[in-house]
Amino acid sequence: PDHQAEKIKGVMPIKHVPAPWLAGQNRTPDTLPFTPWHLFEFATGDISQCFGREFEIYQARIPPRTPCGDLQLVTQVVAIEGKRLDFKKPASCTAHYYVPEDAWYFNANSHDTWMPYAILMEIALQPNGFISAYMGTTLTYPEKSLFFRNLDGSGQLIKQLDLRGKTIVNQSVLLTTAMAGGAIIQKFSFELSVDDVCFYRGEAAFGYFNQASLTHQLGIDNGQPSQAWFLKPENQRHQVETFSLTDKRLAWLHAPNDKPYYKLSGGKLNFLDKVSVVESGGQAGLAYLYGERTIDASDWFFRYHFHQDPVMPGSLGVEAMIELLQCYALKNDLGASFVNPRFIAPLTQVDWKYRGQITPENKQMSVDVHITDIIQQDQEVRIIAQGNLSKDGLRIYQVKDLVLSIIEA
Repeated sequence: PDHQAEKIKGVMPIKHVPAPWLAGQNRTPDTLPFTPWHLFEFATGDISQCFGREFEIYQARIPPRTPCGDLQLVTQVVAIEGKRLDFKKPASCTAHYYVPEDAWYFNANSHDTWMPYAILMEIALQPNGFISAYMGTTLTYPEKSLFFRNLDGSGQLIKQLDLRGKTIVNQSVLLTTAMAGGAIIQKFSFELSVDDVCFYRGEAAFGYFNQASLTHQLGIDNGQPSQAWFLKPENQRHQVETFSLTDKRLAWLHAPNDKPYYKLSGGKLNFLDKVSVVESGGQAGLAYLYGERTIDASDWFFRYHFHQDPVMPGSLGVEAMIELLQCYALKNDLGASFVNPRFIAPLTQVDWKYRGQITPENKQMSVDVHITDIIQQDQEVRIIAQGNLSKDGLRIYQVKDLVLSIIEA
């Protein structure tokens, strides 16, 4: 924490620290490879030290940023194709992320080989932000302060790999750029591989917006407020069971001795304070799950995403929906047929849409999922759901075909 800096929306920023010195490490601005030194400057320091003198216009202003701290998931950028400010044809970058064997997200998760889906999303998407910044996207409006936000995307997990200690190679392509009225919309593709084996790929759209546009976002439903499914008059006949995830005695937080992975993650991967379950509820009549979190400016993710522009990553909202599915699985003991059950993200495609953001100034986050199918097989139990996330009663995220599986560990 930078105790000498002013808080931003109630968030104490982290102090900029240059990347540790390594012999032979490139530290020349705007040259390949872009090493941790460049990326630390991009995240919390002087962006011109990363991308060159053209970016000196951001002195004493908020520049585009990449996540920092525990959410900085690019180690270096080793190749770039594209000429700065030429948006008529695609541009691309090749990024590496060295996955620590003891990364915090492995230690925090319910199984120490399971990379949370949110972290996978961030590894996939962060190089999109790098190539966008490198191309000088915001330099087209040098007088404006613009903020980078993910609007939608899809990701297809096509192979299960143990990623601990591996180097993930991300081929990230800026496909198109559209500019109008000071707003900028860009579309990207990404492909993640390890040892030349592709395991995750997809596409995404991002936008740059001014602060006024972000403040007045209308959400998914054009400004109409949302409420939990079970609170609607026509659904109030359903029984609702509520559980507190802040109660450390809750059985879901403690794995049985003979089933060490059969629990919620907790810690930094706990995004909900309270969970409500409606059996035989929801759009498909299988189950409806609802969770709430009281937003606090001291929440760990705000200081890491982004420096000087705190906002909850959309990927963590998706992770909160997965947490709801884990709660349902544990409540109903869907892993009962396994000797040693564990959770995992199965091979599937997930689609997301964001039309708003959670900032430290919001009061409450609510998440709900409608379970649409439960597939029970000999070696897997698969839960399929449609999810939503709201802030202070305004629905801002929609996630389709969210899936969680239970398998034998």
